[in-house]
This record gives sequence, structure tokens and C-alpha cells, in this order.
Amino acid sequence: MTSRGRLLIVSNRLPVTVSVEAGHSVVHRSVGGLATGLRGPHEESGGLWIGWPGDLNGLDGDARREVHAQLAEMRIVPVHLSRREIEVFYEEISNAVLWAICHDRIDRLPLRVTGWDVYEAVNARFADIVAEQWRPGDLVWVHDYQLLRVPKLLRERIPEARIGFFLHIPFPNPEVFFTLSVRQWLVEGMLGADLIGFHTRRYRGHFTAALRRLLGIEMDATEHVTYKG
Repeated sequence: MTSRGRLLIVSNRLPVTVSVEAGHSVVHRSVGGLATGLRGPHEESGGLWIGWPGDLNGLDGDARREVHAQLAEMRIVPVHLSRREIEVFYEEISNAVLWAICHDRIDRLPLRVTGWDVYEAVNARFADIVAEQWRPGDLVWVHDYQLLRVPKLLRERIPEARIGFFLHIPFPNPEVFFTLSVRQWLVEGMLGADLIGFHTRRYRGHFTAALRRLLGIEMDATEHVTYKG
């Protein structure tokens, strides 16, 4: 991949944990499915990993610079979030709404859902940072339900970019998914990618059924859908 371009991995959380030891900020590699599974592609491609480093709001300027220097050595680009963004984008929308919907848990949804503007703003910040780092030939690989809007937002910024998206949780049955008022907006975000991956054919079937009902488009015999060219 190095000869053709770099791999830019984009995920909500980075594969690292920041801690303070003996008065210094130290960055450790995390253990977990995404961090472990994508470590090889990240290292082999010589590319970048873009994502949220965790809450660094309590660190002073020197400590932040220390963290940034360590991240740069690991080819990691941080996307910083305010405490309000963590609360709304991550807790109230991504976890309380999207995770619940994707796991068919309508019973866990809040009675009134607000915060989609914050979700969009954070996704736009991710897209901006990816666009700043992107070079011709790079391949962008976006991950999971926290970043459903990033493919479209990045496509608007870099029309020629090669973009992949993988959903690490189920895509729900349309009858469940359609309880969200922003269902088409979320699907259009995913359709900014050239390639969309799901764990099973069933989840892909749920997605293509949603495309049929929302946008009137069908998957062809070669497993492609055509959307805005």
C-alpha cells in the first residue's frame, strides 16, 4: 500500500490510552478488538490513525504537548472534543440512541432525542482533520456508528478520495431504524463511501432494504448500488 498511498484509519477512539505517571503524560497502546485488529494495517501502510484520544481537558499546556509529541511518533492524529461534545455526541447520541437502535433496543431510547447538531459538528470536525491530512492516493477507512456522517462530509471536501466504511455493530431492521427521524440523513452519510462493510449478509440486507424504501435505489447483481454517480 505504501507505493500507492497511505491508509488513513478513522475511528472515534484511538488505539491508545493516556495516563499520568511520575508527573509526566504517557501514551500506552490499548488492548481491544478495533485497536488490535487494525494495528497491523496501520503499521504496515505507514499511514495515520485519526480519532479521539480521550478526555485531555484536565492536562496543562506542557502535558498536552508531551502527549501530542508521543502521538506524532506513533503516526496518530488526535481529534479533541470538549466535555459537552463528549456528553452529547458520545453519550447521548452515539451510545444512548444509535447503539440502542442498532441493537433493536427501542425500549432504551430517551423520550426526546436532541443533539443531532452536535453529532454533525463532531463528524464534520473529523472530516476536516482527515481532509487536512489526506494526500492523493491515500485510502480512508472510517469505522463505526459514531461516525456515520463522515463519509459524506469527507466526500464533499475531497470528491476524488477513496473512502471505505465499516459498521462494527448490527444494522437494524428498517422497521426499527425508521423510528429515527434522521434515518435518511444517516444513510446518506454512509453513502459517501465507495465501499460499505457489514458483519453479515443479514445486516447488509437491512441496509439495502432501507435504501430501497428511503431513496428508491436497489443493489444490482454485482452487489453495487449507484447513488449520485
